[in-house]
Amino acid sequence: MKKTLSFRLSIRFMILVAAIVLLIASLFVFALRLSIRNKQSRTLYENAVLLVQELKSSEAEIIDIVPVDYFVSYMIFDKNSNETFFTNDPLLPKLELTQGKAKKYFKKDFYTDGDLNILYCSITADPCTIVQTSIDIDQDASIEMINSLPLVAALALFPILLISFLISLIISKQTLKPVEEITKTARGISSTNLETLLPVSKNDDELDNLAKTFNQLFVNLKKDFEREVNFTSDVSHELKTPVAGILGQANLLKRWGKDDPKQLEESLELIINEAKSMESIINNLLQISKLENGIIKPVSESMNLWSMFSRLQNEFNIIAPDVKITFNENMDLELQSDMELLHQVLTAIISNSIKYGGTKVELSATKLSDNCQITVIDNGPGFSEEVLPHVFERFYRGDKSHNRSAGGAGLGLSISYTIVKALEGTITARNCKNHSGAELIISLYEKEI
Repeated sequence: MKKTLSFRLSIRFMILVAAIVLLIASLFVFALRLSIRNKQSRTLYENAVLLVQELKSSEAEIIDIVPVDYFVSYMIFDKNSNETFFTNDPLLPKLELTQGKAKKYFKKDFYTDGDLNILYCSITADPCTIVQTSIDIDQDASIEMINSLPLVAALALFPILLISFLISLIISKQTLKPVEEITKTARGISSTNLETLLPVSKNDDELDNLAKTFNQLFVNLKKDFEREVNFTSDVSHELKTPVAGILGQANLLKRWGKDDPKQLEESLELIINEAKSMESIINNLLQISKLENGIIKPVSESMNLWSMFSRLQNEFNIIAPDVKITFNENMDLELQSDMELLHQVLTAIISNSIKYGGTKVELSATKLSDNCQITVIDNGPGFSEEVLPHVFERFYRGDKSHNRSAGGAGLGLSISYTIVKALEGTITARNCKNHSGAELIISLYEKEI
């Protein structure tokens, strides 16, 4: 038999109730015993005092009619000679002096038909006379009643446990019903229907919070899954084009191009370019993956931004001599970051500006209280409103067909975003307000990486 959570909770609740009932019953019996014992002790002492007073104020013969409690046995005797002066139970033994305190005395097989089990108290009437009072505990009705209480509690415990189990089972089943509904719904959720949400009641309790948390998780998973599906499709699309070009040129050479030196040269050149394009895509994707998984870790080093900008200017004067790169040559700003990774970010941003028509790129940097802002402004066409939210997405070029005529694979800004994130900074893109062109702002927080 499968033990459900509600069954286990009910069993635990029943055991807890049983433990509580037994504890309360034990404490009650103990308190009742203590109360009765204290009352018996007071009674024994009061009767002993009454006998002493009567003994001192009356003739010896009158002691036989002292009005002690009917259930109290008493004995007055001489402690030196053990001579008994008065008693209403001559079979009782003469016991040690208790100085008014009650003590229990038990002797097995004292009587021919049973044991002696008494509570007694003794005080001195004079230096030689002892007054002893006692109560037969075995014959005490209240003690008998107390002794029967554990049995009564045990008999009453079974129905209490059964009722508590049934009530607990009903309550737990009702309470856990939303969990069963959540589990049933969750079993039907897969990668094909991540839009399915778990049921949420209006109780706004812990179960609702759990369901809402999982629903948000499913929403995020759906976005990630769709992004990965698109990413896989984009990778396939990007690699398909150079592969098709390579295969086409290889088939061309195989058929007749190898006999034509000019065609052979052109085909080999195209194959090399397409292979380089594939290599670039693969290397870029590997770098993104390594950065995101923490395999590539940035190195913290002191760097001068003027030297960085000057290096970029010299590099692009060779690569794109028609593009003018400017910056404040009097700037002397130190920054704590990874120089090579930051150089790669700025190279990708400037290359992207040139690729989309920019002929002038302005570099600037500002030191703020807790970070350093590096700004790259170009005079290109800028971003369209529908493109702007997606500029840092992988393979995004602003058109559905992924036209490769502009060059590259649409990974430059995506790599820049990943690198800046690894540097624990932020990067944002926007259009210039006063003129055409785009503006990218990198914020780097200066702390040990």
